[in-house]
Amino acid sequence: MSIPQHRLVELARWVTSGDLDLRRFYRIAACHSVMGPIAKRLRGLKPLRPPSLFEMALIAITEQQLSLAAAFHIRTRLVKRFGRPIGDLWVSPTPDVLAKASLRDLLSCGLSHRKAEYVRDFARCVSQGELALETLKHATEADVRDRLSACRGLGPWSVQYILLRGLGRFDCLPSDDVGLRRTIGRSRRLSPRQLERALSPFAPFRGLAAFYLAVDWRLQQRDSLARQPLKGSAN
Repeated sequence: MSIPQHRLVELARWVTSGDLDLRRFYRIAACHSVMGPIAKRLRGLKPLRPPSLFEMALIAITEQQLSLAAAFHIRTRLVKRFGRPIGDLWVSPTPDVLAKASLRDLLSCGLSHRKAEYVRDFARCVSQGELALETLKHATEADVRDRLSACRGLGPWSVQYILLRGLGRFDCLPSDDVGLRRTIGRSRRLSPRQLERALSPFAPFRGLAAFYLAVDWRLQQRDSLARQPLKGSAN
């Protein structure tokens, strides 16, 4: 079934954060000794969003207390087990499909027993109409928190993550994120309160500032590895 062009445009704008105006963030960042040069190097960079909020919720659940790499492999198995192929690509499974999945099949994808229950329970909640995900796009932050927190398996970190990455509320900050606290702290792991203090100058773009700092750190790590000589190579 073909998708109307206007829907494709809307989806592309959603995934690429096309409505995000970076100019105000750059004006704030320009006055900061650390963020200023980073924002200049990464000028034009916008966070990518999953195509749907349901997919974002799956990302949040699978990434709870796991490395990004491990969570990615679990999601890959979920998509290939329950999604559908389009050419060489795979479409993420729908709530209806996961709502009917057996725990045994979900466990076979690498989910823990508790997370398998979370995925199926959330899918059932969406499939049965108890949670209308599309309405969250226009809801207040407080309303989003209340409605998502009522879902089993979505705690404060997951809700903040969905607000930031899924809904593009770029001042939201998942301050309990251990990886983020380590990345922003560079040589030391910040406490949640220290992370919030460090990023407070960038309100109302604290989450976006964290994204820029995390990307810069990963690029530095990549460049550092690239400069290291291969084992056994001559000096």
